[in-house]
Amino acid sequence: MGSSAMEKRGSPRIPVTLTAHCRIGNRYVKDAVADLSEGGLYLKTREPAREGTPVRVALALPFTDGPRYCTLVGAVARVDRDARGFLKGLGVSFSSGAPAQDREALSGFLKRSTNV
Repeated sequence: MGSSAMEKRGSPRIPVTLTAHCRIGNRYVKDAVADLSEGGLYLKTREPAREGTPVRVALALPFTDGPRYCTLVGAVARVDRDARGFLKGLGVSFSSGAPAQDREALSGFLKRSTNV
């Protein structure tokens, strides 16, 4: 990944093993999340989308007392393709449209994950 992509991020992403249920534009997919931050995530998907396409992501974040479900909203910030041009995934940037409790669940999960 180039340094310019890293410079655009306001918060570091941490590697995760989660599955997201997403609405990308008007299509629904269930795919793996490779990394996650307060500002966005990387979705391993072959679902085609253009930069700027609206995204709604539902996640079950693991906590010691059980999962916390959150829904985050944003848009496709980056389309990632391999050397042959095949889609590898999408970088999603979150907007501030998610409910406060969902943002708090994400924040708590990330803080706990970086302190392990």
